Amino acid sequence: MEHQSKIKPKQEAFAKTASKMNRLVLTPVGYPLKAGDDSSPYLSTDDPSLFQHYARSQWIGLVVEKGNFLFDSLLFPDYAFRAITVEPKNSQITKNTQIFLYSEQKVDPANKVSQQHTTFAEIVGQQNAKEKCQIISKFLSNKELMKSHWAPKNILFWGPPGNGKTMMAKALSHNIKSSIFLIKASDLLGVYVGDGARKIKNLYAEARRSAPAVIFIDELDSIALKRNYQSIRGDVVELVSTLLGEMDGIDTNQGIITVGSTNQPKILDSAILSRFEDLIEFKDPNHFERREILDLYANLSPIPFIEISWDLIVQQTAHWSGRDLKEKIIKSAIHYAVLYDRTRITMKELNDSLLKANIFNENLTYYS
Repeated sequence: MEHQSKIKPKQEAFAKTASKMNRLVLTPVGYPLKAGDDSSPYLSTDDPSLFQHYARSQWIGLVVEKGNFLFDSLLFPDYAFRAITVEPKNSQITKNTQIFLYSEQKVDPANKVSQQHTTFAEIVGQQNAKEKCQIISKFLSNKELMKSHWAPKNILFWGPPGNGKTMMAKALSHNIKSSIFLIKASDLLGVYVGDGARKIKNLYAEARRSAPAVIFIDELDSIALKRNYQSIRGDVVELVSTLLGEMDGIDTNQGIITVGSTNQPKILDSAILSRFEDLIEFKDPNHFERREILDLYANLSPIPFIEISWDLIVQQTAHWSGRDLKEKIIKSAIHYAVLYDRTRITMKELNDSLLKANIFNENLTYYS
């Protein structure tokens, strides 16, 4: 088999006089071209000596200087590595050259949050979830407790959308001094087979370095479906298996708490579901909580609400989520006032917002 390591004719004269290379350090760069939104696989190795043998088999005899690109011709054809260290300079790869792969650890989709402005006071109701977050906070603040067998490990937030699951995670990050990683599960899906598993491993590796830490995985149902749904994407099986391993703690992960979030727990893979020690339900707000939510956001409005019959609005919004009350009632009324240059918001703007929302909901029911 012909490898790219064969020396080109124009290099032959220089190769004859080049020094034998002692040490070469490479860093993965990627493919020279991308198709659409495709991204190059992020390469690493668990066995440095195996990588050295693999690299020498391709590039032996090649004269390299710092900054040169070396292209793989076997497992990842045309994948580029850049030479970042060459000792001595402009030297030739031999069977004795020590070749190392330098890869910075990355947490591709994760957003490591240093500080959030959302507080528990902004979340109306959901008392069970708040109490669980207080438990998490107390364990995270006590290293000895966190190392014990009784530390919280895997918790699932579930319930209809718009009732504060993600807000609760952001409030938790505001309340603790530990690192928190907020991530959408769909961001863990990769272009190439193995990308998702790699992203999971990198995420937990970064969390271990930052321990104690919380990993919040939003929209868990987008990847951790029941096995009969996983055939839609073959790589999901591998991703779910890797996530199970991390949640089980096959590798040491003391000091890491995983919090998942889903709107549809019934479609979650049973193995994933069984790993959660506590399932916290987020319910639609009751009559009193709806009134409190409306008061909360009305008081934050840049345009004052005047002479409002809030109880009337509350009676007409049964089974609405907190997000619906904020976006479809308060926010919509503010937009009406801005459009027509109003200096105050009255029942007219609220009734118009409520009518528009009800028409939308009726159409949604008709077409679903």
